[in-house]
This record gives sequence, structure tokens and C-alpha cells, in this order.
Amino acid sequence: MSEPDFVVIDVETACQRTSSICQIGIVGYRDGVETFAYESLVDPLDDFSPFNTRIHGIAAHHVTGQPTFAMLHEIVAGHLGNRITVAHSSFDKGALGRACTLHMLPPIAARWLDSVGVARRAWPDLPNHKLGTLARHLGLEHRHHDALSDARAAGQVVLQAMAVTGLTLAEWFTPPPRRKRTVAPQQQISSFS
Repeated sequence: MSEPDFVVIDVETACQRTSSICQIGIVGYRDGVETFAYESLVDPLDDFSPFNTRIHGIAAHHVTGQPTFAMLHEIVAGHLGNRITVAHSSFDKGALGRACTLHMLPPIAARWLDSVGVARRAWPDLPNHKLGTLARHLGLEHRHHDALSDARAAGQVVLQAMAVTGLTLAEWFTPPPRRKRTVAPQQQISSFS
């Protein structure tokens, strides 16, 4: 398998603690084509909140016998390590970092690219840049809050943004040029004597 140009990760969590990863989805892309997909349920060794379960449909009984994050750390690090890694917002990066800390594992080194920022630059006029909104706008097949489907959708956001803007993957790391502020000419105040 050739090295991907970038990988995309999405995680779902069991409760409000972002370290409580209960599902991981990772997709790799090379030359605009999906080269691999990895997904796993994860035993978070934590409580499941009814709120989170309503969102993603994963409950405690779904993860019985599934690997813990500590058991999957090497696999995840192998996919993400020292690569351009896309996530839709900083949530997934933070969740991975907190899970590594909780399990006393080394952090996963990656060059992070936020697909929310990419989408804002590519489609600034959308009402918001949530993954569901972008999937509808771009006509993507998408099952929201399924880690693998979310990872695929975020990857497609980046690929379509590259196509629309003409920017290369490396150019997304460069801040957009600042718009010059135009100052309205001061109106002359006439005085009457």
C-alpha cells in the first residue's frame, strides 16, 4: 500500500469526558482516492451517557469485549503518525490527546488540518460549516455520528475544497491572505456662517 497524502480521523465518545472514545474511524487518501479505511468500536472504560448514546447509537453493551484505546493506540499511531491528519474541528485531536494521557501513552504526532477551516475558506457563504451541512451541500453520502462515515465526509470536504479553490494540500496550512480594510473617505463637513 502506498503512503497516503493525508488521513482523516473521527471519534465518538461515550460521555462528556472527551477521553471516553467508544468508536474510531480513519480513512486514508492518495491522489484523491480512498486507499484504506479502518474502524473499530472501543471500550472506553467509562460510563455511557444517555445523551451521547442518543447521538451516535453506541451503548455500553455494544463495546463489551471490544479493545480499549490502549490496545488500539499502536494501530491509530501507525495510521496517523507523522502524517497530515484531518479532523473536522479540534474535538478529535483533543479526544486522542486526552485518551493518550488517561492511558499513560505517548501522544500521537501528526500535522493536523481542521476541515472546518478548510470549508470556511472554500465555501464562506454557507450558513454554517457543520459536517452535516457540508455533506448536504456537496451531495455526499453520509451517516452523521458514525466515526467512519464522518471521517469519509471530512476527507471529501478537503478533496472538494482543493478542487474548488485550486489550492494544494500544503497550501491549506498557509493562512489566507488578509483582506485589506477599506476605509470610507471622510465626508467633508461644511460649515455655514
